[in-house]
Amino acid sequence: MTRLALEEVTFWYPATRAPALREVSLEVAAGEIVALVGKVGAGASTLLLVAADLAPRVTGGRLAGAVRRRARSGIVLPTPWTQLSGMAFTVWDEVAFGPANLGWPGHEIARHVDHALERLEIVSLAARDPITLSGGELQRVIVAGLLAMDPDLVLLDEPTAELDPAGARSMWRLLRLLAGEGKAIVVATSELDAVPDVADRVVWLEAGAVRAIGTPQLLAEDAACDDGLGTTVARIWRAAGLAPPYPLTVADAVQRWP
Repeated sequence: MTRLALEEVTFWYPATRAPALREVSLEVAAGEIVALVGKVGAGASTLLLVAADLAPRVTGGRLAGAVRRRARSGIVLPTPWTQLSGMAFTVWDEVAFGPANLGWPGHEIARHVDHALERLEIVSLAARDPITLSGGELQRVIVAGLLAMDPDLVLLDEPTAELDPAGARSMWRLLRLLAGEGKAIVVATSELDAVPDVADRVVWLEAGAVRAIGTPQLLAEDAACDDGLGTTVARIWRAAGLAPPYPLTVADAVQRWP
């Protein structure tokens, strides 16, 4: 089942002549993880804002093309501190803010909040004031708040930016679990080495347009490596003059080593 469909979407921010997105078409199915990659300014964050119905409704600007959502969506921005409600003095209440605004009964709110705290491994933070948290802790809280609303379409912009390596690995594992439960996930990330083990498809954005869509193997092709978007292993293999196709991961390289 398709959860999100963009058809020839072009978007302009207010007071700009050049579009931030140019004729982008993309479908995302239930149970699928799509990774958005590209250089800074490629349009990944804007695509997520459009998918979440925040652009142009909140940002202003102008949208052409069609955006169809067949699911309730939620988005996490790359700056988690900007997504605090400002209305909660404990982490538990912060995570409950979204479900409460959906009008759910108290017992359902409590069930979803407790489950979200467990999934993000932050039960121990439940009584803390959100403003006392570290960047990584706060990022987990914001993701927990999103999951507590049980969206079918999960939109994430650099969800591991504030996390240490162990926390990042835990986040990527969680995304695979969520996909296994049928959620559609679109994630913009610069953590390219994580993509092969996480994403089903990769969308390579360049100057607001889709340059290529494919499997994660896209990140081991010459064009991606030329643009600085190859995985570390692919770029090292290529720099060593070894034959293509280049391996994506260390495990791939071990299997292919002459």
